[in-house]
Amino acid sequence: MYINTGAESVQIPMVHGSVSGTLGEDVDSKKIINDFLNQVRRNPQSFKKLLLIVALHPMPDDSRIGEKQTFTLGKETRYLVDEILMSGLSTAFVVTVLKRYSDANFSRQIKDEAHLQIKMILATQNLNKTVLQPFLYDPLLLPMSGGGLPYKELSRLARHFAQHMLPGDLVQRIMNSDASEAHFAHLGSYLRSHAETLQKKDPHFKRQVEIARKWQRELEQRRKQQGTKKAP
Repeated sequence: MYINTGAESVQIPMVHGSVSGTLGEDVDSKKIINDFLNQVRRNPQSFKKLLLIVALHPMPDDSRIGEKQTFTLGKETRYLVDEILMSGLSTAFVVTVLKRYSDANFSRQIKDEAHLQIKMILATQNLNKTVLQPFLYDPLLLPMSGGGLPYKELSRLARHFAQHMLPGDLVQRIMNSDASEAHFAHLGSYLRSHAETLQKKDPHFKRQVEIARKWQRELEQRRKQQGTKKAP
């Protein structure tokens, strides 16, 4: 979404369309972010999922929870990502402050969740190569997102993999965790990293990846051609 911000009609991209105040009204967006951080500091339990994501996700600002995080100011509900954008503050600054609150309030649980991640990766490593390999193609074939890993898609693929291949009791613990999104992002990143390593060591797997990439390019090309034909 885009909003007009005055006589010059400057366009600012908004993720959710939440706007700080009425157009034309002088709003201190940095103060709004400061108010949000104070809310977290005073009542961290209300923001527990966000704080665990900040502590455990490989890229917390690329998480679904971070993207959907809201807070109340006065009678208005605001989206954190939009307020950061309007304030001009860096996401890294906000994440750094949130991580400090996370460490101060949930250090024991963070250690437990990190241990769960280790068990998840060990269970994956214990799988037979022929069983694991079919699940490595999709994570490897995902395009990079803005120069970084596409964590949302990796999380989705990792969830599918875990539900089909990891022990049921372990999967249940992951699913029930307040940091489940972080765990699946971590697992998805591992699957991609493992695929990249295997591609360098295993000529057969490398050849299969090359064939898959070729099919992927051809499919994309056909989709573009079909789109061109449908265009008026």
